Amino acid sequence: MLTLLIATAAATCPSDVTIAGDLTCSSDISDSIDHTAESYLGGSCDDGDCYTCGDPYANEQQVAPEAVYTFQCQKTGVVALRITDLPCDLDMYVLDSTCDPNAGCLYGSTASYDVDDAVDFECIAGEVHYIVIEAYGTDHLENASGPCTDDGTEDGAVYSPTYTLSFDVSESTGCAEDCDDNEDNDFDGDKDCDDEDCFSEPLCCDRDGDGYYAIDCNGDDCDDDDPTTYPGAPELLDGRDNDCDDTIDEGTDAYDDDGDGFTEDDGDCDDSDASINPDASEIPDDGIDQDCDGEDLVTGDSGQDTGVPSDGAGGVLDGDGSDKNDSCSCAAGPAGAPMVLLPLLIALRRRRRQ
Repeated sequence: MLTLLIATAAATCPSDVTIAGDLTCSSDISDSIDHTAESYLGGSCDDGDCYTCGDPYANEQQVAPEAVYTFQCQKTGVVALRITDLPCDLDMYVLDSTCDPNAGCLYGSTASYDVDDAVDFECIAGEVHYIVIEAYGTDHLENASGPCTDDGTEDGAVYSPTYTLSFDVSESTGCAEDCDDNEDNDFDGDKDCDDEDCFSEPLCCDRDGDGYYAIDCNGDDCDDDDPTTYPGAPELLDGRDNDCDDTIDEGTDAYDDDGDGFTEDDGDCDDSDASINPDASEIPDDGIDQDCDGEDLVTGDSGQDTGVPSDGAGGVLDGDGSDKNDSCSCAAGPAGAPMVLLPLLIALRRRRRQ
């Protein structure tokens, strides 16, 4: 048994009519009619209120309670209606979109209760119909083929009758494809997103299976044929806007994220800072490699980038962290004097020996 879908029908039944359901898929529906309720639609033929569906269903005065279903034809085709499992006399009518049993009655079935009531008709795409099950045996006890009473006679206690409504449709007549229930709802051989009906509003589905609906289906997946493309997806180096933010390949090595004209592939060693790129001017002794040559500029006699780490104050650091300039301070201080006088002392000694 397929699912009965409940929905609001676009038609004009009186406001006091309770719609039992919207028939959209082939279904077997078990239901009942409250025998204490008033008739929604029926009345006296003298007042022009009786059911009149033409011969042999003309001028059927019906004043018993009804169950009313709506049906909107999806595509032109055949609809088959049956009411079975009848404990007493029930009748069936098909009304047009006016929901008028007198002026808008199209088809009827008033068989005795021991025979299934049946109506087969061809619907036209877009047409709205009302399917009425009328509990004849609750109010026409003296005329009913099977009164809805506890003893089956017109003198018994009336009860609420049950029935089974079988609603069968040809391919795509009354059942749109439900795009995520793993059923071939419209009987065209294709299920869910394999059905081309699911490619457009309102029959939408997630075609690429990434969990997001396409933009034309009120979703925000900018490419519903690519499972790597959806809002918030990781951006790939593939020439696509994977995360649907209208920017392609951002965050990858081929994209200039900081707008300085260089990408990581172009040698930008920090693509989040526009002041750092292969054409940037190096700032000495700041510990930052602005021009991406692998080293900071250390101030020295040449004023050139020596590639040697700086102490940040113009000095050059040894590998052990000590200042290289300290090892050379002896050449300028008093401690260097003996080295200057040594040749003079040697010369004086040679003269004395002569």
